[in-house]
Amino acid sequence: MTGHLRRHNRSVVLELIRTRGPLSRAALVEATNLSLPTVIEIVEQLENEGLVRKVGEGPSTGGRRPALIELVPDAFFALGVELGTRTTTVVLTDLRAVVRARESVPSRMSEGPEATYERMVEALRSFEGQLSGPEGKVLGIGVAFPAPVLDRFGAAFSPPSYPGWGEIRVGELLSRRYGLPVIVDNDANARAIGEHLFGVGQGHDDMFYFVCHRGVGGAAIMDGRLRRGAHGGAGEIGHTLVDPEGPRCGCGRYGCLEAFVGRAAIARRARRLFSLSGRSGISGVPLEEVKAEHVIRAACEGDELAAQVIRETGRYLGVGIANVANLFDPSLVVVGGSTAVAGDLLLEPAREVLRERGLGGIGEEVQVLSSRLGEDAGAVGAAALVLQELFAVRMG
Repeated sequence: MTGHLRRHNRSVVLELIRTRGPLSRAALVEATNLSLPTVIEIVEQLENEGLVRKVGEGPSTGGRRPALIELVPDAFFALGVELGTRTTTVVLTDLRAVVRARESVPSRMSEGPEATYERMVEALRSFEGQLSGPEGKVLGIGVAFPAPVLDRFGAAFSPPSYPGWGEIRVGELLSRRYGLPVIVDNDANARAIGEHLFGVGQGHDDMFYFVCHRGVGGAAIMDGRLRRGAHGGAGEIGHTLVDPEGPRCGCGRYGCLEAFVGRAAIARRARRLFSLSGRSGISGVPLEEVKAEHVIRAACEGDELAAQVIRETGRYLGVGIANVANLFDPSLVVVGGSTAVAGDLLLEPAREVLRERGLGGIGEEVQVLSSRLGEDAGAVGAAALVLQELFAVRMG
């Protein structure tokens, strides 16, 4: 058996134990079509590495009761970093992507590459004990940032929202500093991978992830694999056209989905609607200072005008979801990001538009759900970039 095949078989067995365990060796043989001696050898190796353990016995089928094998979640850990335009968040997760520790600092991205990197290192400082410990239990660092990524292991980051900002080679700098593998990716891709492996997307081989916050991004998983496209920019749903006569988008063009669903658009519509209604502010915030988070919070607390703004945003989001459904035919669309905290106030109007515009009954079949990974979905998704290297799920 070649080394590559051994590693593949090992990853397949480990992934089955992660997703379906506890399992007996016989169940692993049946699920993998590997021979019993091969499965026994792999399980023994995984036990010696501390990745799996025996956890009781299964029912007998006529002979001895079989030992059941399960994953040891805290055998190793991964660090995930989400570099946002306003906040840098770092999480330490176990092998099931459960967050064990968290740190968040202002990103200072507007101040340039050096300040951004300094803040990233500051956020990681809380975890330096794990990074430098003798046990070597941190597998690596994943980094998610809001820009297309062409090289996942040494990418230069340059945020498109800050023209002339320069660039920073995040992977190289962090790998040199901490002596660990560093994998970088676009934030929507990382979130999609995390949701697919550990969140609401488990079991869905065809899904699309919408990330709705300051901007609008997306990522497509088809046949169980992340689709990057010819140049690494697949999934940029936020810059598809909704209305050629629409408002100007942050990209400089007009009528993009982001210009209707992004947080600046939410605040703009709210200020206009509240002004027309004779109101001077939202929840004590003057109209000229109103931001999307004020609108979302007020809507969730029962403010009908604010809820109207969020429902309108949801209908525009539904146009984007319907376009994705007609193009890719996914079984699931996941919506995450800071705007998604509005829940069904946002998603139910989107589902209605999907039902109206989905062709051939697609609108009735595609599920539209909120991210299960919550506010840390970006950082957990970044950790998943590392974890997927351990299991048989290298998706892109």
